Amino acid sequence: MNLSIAEIAKAVNGEIINNSVGDGVLDIPQIKNIIIDSRKILPDSIFFARKGENVDGHDFISQVIDDGVLAVVADKNSVKRLALHDKKAIIMAVDDTVQALLDTAKYYKNLFKKIKKTVVAVTGSVGKTTTKEFIYSVLGAKFNAQKSEGNFNTETGLPFTIFSLGEDTEALILEMGMSGFGEIKRLSETANPNTAVITNIGTSHIEMLGSREGIKKAKLEILEGMDSDSNIILNADEPLLYSEKNKTGKTEYFFGIENKDADFTAENIEFDYEKNVSEFTVKSYKFRIPAVGVHSIYDALPAIITGKIYGVSDDEIQAGLNNFQNAKMRQNIYDYNGITIIDDCYNASLESVLAAFNVLVGIAEKTNGRKVAVLSDILEAGDYSDEIHAKIGEEAVKRNISVYLYGEKSKAIFDAIFRSSGGNYDAFYAPDKNGIIHTGIINCDTKKGDVILFKASRGMAMETVLEDFKSFQNKFI
Repeated sequence: MNLSIAEIAKAVNGEIINNSVGDGVLDIPQIKNIIIDSRKILPDSIFFARKGENVDGHDFISQVIDDGVLAVVADKNSVKRLALHDKKAIIMAVDDTVQALLDTAKYYKNLFKKIKKTVVAVTGSVGKTTTKEFIYSVLGAKFNAQKSEGNFNTETGLPFTIFSLGEDTEALILEMGMSGFGEIKRLSETANPNTAVITNIGTSHIEMLGSREGIKKAKLEILEGMDSDSNIILNADEPLLYSEKNKTGKTEYFFGIENKDADFTAENIEFDYEKNVSEFTVKSYKFRIPAVGVHSIYDALPAIITGKIYGVSDDEIQAGLNNFQNAKMRQNIYDYNGITIIDDCYNASLESVLAAFNVLVGIAEKTNGRKVAVLSDILEAGDYSDEIHAKIGEEAVKRNISVYLYGEKSKAIFDAIFRSSGGNYDAFYAPDKNGIIHTGIINCDTKKGDVILFKASRGMAMETVLEDFKSFQNKFI
């Protein structure tokens, strides 16, 4: 990165409130790093002070200046209470430091002319990360592509994907997450995507958004940062999205499996659970992906469409799909001492749990092993929480899945299991995660050929239960 203070000030409509460094902004070296964490100061950096839920970055301004930052972006109201006028750094005051971070990212992105028409944004209740990875694999077959990493899909995460752009980047794939109204709009206005994908409308964040209609409204905010000649890719099997046909003002592409009126439908679907491979036909071309489950096909279809939008041939698309690697803790399937582990710990919703159940059952049919699901709470479900958790319990019984649970909200899964099964069922509940491992309930009767799914909302730290489980297994090898 090479930005001047003057460029940043113009981009964010900032006011420089001190002039203690020589002749002011003209004497400041180029900014090479943008910082939002006071513990991670880098050379030639500017610090954006943010107010978080627990920490206010403004409280650390003096510290970061002493540590060597060249400039600070601070909230106008907060900076008034700070004695900073004699500090040897530029202090820039703005109305909103998070918006200033987004505005800086937007300015920086616009410096890269190669990606002007190849910025792809992905949102949706379920599957957006996997869809992003599929798109990255497909576009990577033709372009020098770059993508959002990890959970850099927020107002403070997405800008750093943009700040890491390279001069040779030809395509940018961005994931956009949200928990409330207005967030997707701001992300889209920052990125100005030429193509956007909405994977589906589920129940994630329904506590904040009130209903699935509210979730749809929040996801459709992605249109607000897009030019009129842009493309929107929508799930035709989701009635809430299909109802938007001919209403978006963009070039529309609908994908699906059930809705044969979709522009792109997957047909002749086959799953090989032993090889972790799915095959399906789209417009007479047979595609193959290194993932199983109907939900994986839904995740791959937008990538195929995106490839076609940008002139990637079917053979190139397939070559890209061959290179697909899912993100960490998202349906990673592997053998562990003869037991098949489905590591899907990163997050959970009703829809994603039921999709994972289908994969669990499909694999177990091949191994002839026990079907086991280790589950915990689905968070941010609000008034729908009991209903969602109960549905999971009922579906587990239908599929004859042994279930081990922890967490306050997961008691509703346990109760639903016993209502549905008549009280005689292989299920165990503990209030906290220690009760799952340390009682030995899972470990005492697992055998080679068993298939075990680990899945919960991010806040329940399911990956630590998985690691404890594997550590216990190692003692008996």
